[in-house]
Formats: sequence, structure tokens, C-alpha cells
Amino acid sequence: IPSDFIVNLKLSFKEAVFGCKKNIDFTYKCSCKTCNGTGAKDGKLQTCPKCQGRGQVGVSQGFITFAQTCPDCQGIGEKASEKCSDCKGLGYNESKDSVELNIPEGVDTGMKLRVNAKGNILKNGTRGDMYVKIIAAEDDTFIRDDDDIYIEFPVFFTQAILGQSIKVPTIRGEATLNLPKGAKDGQRFVLEKEGVKDVHSSRMGNQIVKSPIKFPTSLNDEQ
Repeated sequence: IPSDFIVNLKLSFKEAVFGCKKNIDFTYKCSCKTCNGTGAKDGKLQTCPKCQGRGQVGVSQGFITFAQTCPDCQGIGEKASEKCSDCKGLGYNESKDSVELNIPEGVDTGMKLRVNAKGNILKNGTRGDMYVKIIAAEDDTFIRDDDDIYIEFPVFFTQAILGQSIKVPTIRGEATLNLPKGAKDGQRFVLEKEGVKDVHSSRMGNQIVKSPIKFPTSLNDEQ
């Protein structure tokens, strides 16, 4: 059995951005003590009759013969003549456990967090690690690109022409955006340090605001 394994952890958009605590239930493998991890009754193995102990068998395709892993012994060269009654021939038993994990700010999909000594237990008694793979959900309003946040926030044509200070939603609440006079349709503005905290350096990302201009369908005399 491998010493390490991976579990997936789904997080909401805000949980990934701001961090959280999560209780993770998982199943790990422990080498069977009855058969010493062999899967054989009394730990006794015999030479695999299919591959004659080589761990590989030849497969012919036309005039060419390829070597592939023996399907009977999985490349070990030995197999159990009689399966261990405790582990049913698997060589390991499964147990359940749980751990509370502090998820740091700024994690994102694909990142892995290592939990020391929570992996599988090998027959020599050593225990591997568990890796928690993050799967972060998307948000309906904000788009995340690494540590930067993007949002589309329409402005009225009068605000764009005259210039005005407006309140723009951010992942932490609101921030003031000072529109310059004559702002263009779809122009992008940067709100510094209003993005996500970098999980490694604690550097703050930015929020980029794209502002399409809303034009009225008809104008009155005052407008």
C-alpha cells in the first residue's frame, strides 16, 4: 500500500478566500498484522504460476510480443495460495478517523495541504501523510484569478461623463471608486489591495472593476 493518499475538500468561495476550520472524515489503510501485509494465510506466499515469479507476462500482437505486469500477482512474482481471513487477501485493513484542519486564507482549487502522519500505516509501522486537495466554488458576483478579483459594475452615463465617487462591492464589503471625467465604456479600474491575500507571502491582490456605461433609452430636458 502507498504511504500517502489524497482526499478532496470542497470549499465555498468565501471559505477559500478568508480561510476556515473544517472537520475532515477520512479512511486510511493499515497493513494487516495477521499476515504481515502479504494477504496470505500465515504470511505464506508461493511463486506465481502465471508469470513463474517474473512479475511480467508476454502479450503477443501480431509478430510483436510485449511485456506487461502480471495480472495475477500485480507484478510481485508471488501470490497467496490461501487468503488471509482477517484482510480477505488484501494485505491491509481499513480504519476511519477525523481531523480538524485550519484552512489558511487564500487557498484555491488544486492546492494541496499536507497533514502529517495521517496517511496509511505500513507493515514496518511508519505512517505516511494525508494530502487535502482544495476544490473552491465560484461566486455569482466576483471572478477570481489567482489573488486578483474581477467584477463588472455598470455606471450611469452621467457619472461617466462628469466623473463621480461611487461605492463598489468588494469581497470584504464596499470600496470607493473615483471615476474620472470622461470615463470610457468598459474601462477598467484597479482597487489596490482589495483582492485575496496570497497564501504564501500574505501579499494582497487587487480588485479590477470593469464599468460598462448604462445609457438611457430616452432623455428628458433636464438630462
